[in-house]
This record gives sequence, structure tokens and C-alpha cells, in this order.
Amino acid sequence: MRSRDGDLVGDARALGRMYRYLVDGLRLSWENAPYSVTEGWVIVELAQRDVTEVMELRRRIGMDPGYLSRVLARFQADRLIIRDRSPENRRLQTVRLTRRGRAAFEVIEDRMAEVLRARLGAFSESDRRRIVEAMTSISGAIERALGGRCAL
Repeated sequence: MRSRDGDLVGDARALGRMYRYLVDGLRLSWENAPYSVTEGWVIVELAQRDVTEVMELRRRIGMDPGYLSRVLARFQADRLIIRDRSPENRRLQTVRLTRRGRAAFEVIEDRMAEVLRARLGAFSESDRRRIVEAMTSISGAIERALGGRCAL
């Protein structure tokens, strides 16, 4: 939706609001879940790699170091993750999901997919295809501009 005055910032903000409406399945599907939305976000991020350096995770999601440490401590107590030292640099901590953590991720993924399917179901097949193609194009442009350092 283009603004009448061609304001790129306003257009980008409006697109962001629409995007959040469409894909904010994590928040909306989180009722009666044992973890907060933020904790779910951390689980989703950890599931993207076999092993993640904690500093890199913090950079990717932009979370306060103390808060992330408390989240990871809870996950460790719940046996969702294993923390270790990086074999390349013993000063760096790594984290990986356990089988139990992967199972929690699968529940989150299923809930988010359900919400997204419902939201996309409001559109015709051709509009769904156009929406996803446009989102893919936007994501690619952002990734190229940031050199793959996107914290999304």
C-alpha cells in the first residue's frame, strides 16, 4: 500500500504492520504454552543451527545479555539445551538444543504454521503466491544489504 505522498518511511512502516499481522503466529499461538514469546523466539533461533555461539545468538536477536543468560539457564534447567565451550575458542560459550528442545521447537513450529495457514487462507491462491513472492523478494534484498547479518 503506497502512501499518497510517496513517503518511503511511512510505506515501510505500514508494510511492517501488515507483515507482523500476517506472520505473528508465535505470539498468537502462545496461549497456554510453558514458555514466553521471547523464550519461544530463542528456541526458534537455536533450532536454525546444530550449535550456536551465545554471542552470535545475542547479536542475531538483539537481546540483553543478562536476560538471555537467564533464559538459557531456564532452558538448561528444563533440559532443552546443552551449554558448552567452543572448541575453537574456549572463552566462547556454545549452546545446542537437546532432543527435548527440538521437540519444543516442533510444537512452536506447528502452532506458528497453523496460525499462518489460517491467515493466508483469507487470500485467494494467486494473492497468496504474490504475497509470499513479495516477502521472499524483500527478505533477499535485506539479506544482501546486510551481508547476511540480518537479525530477523
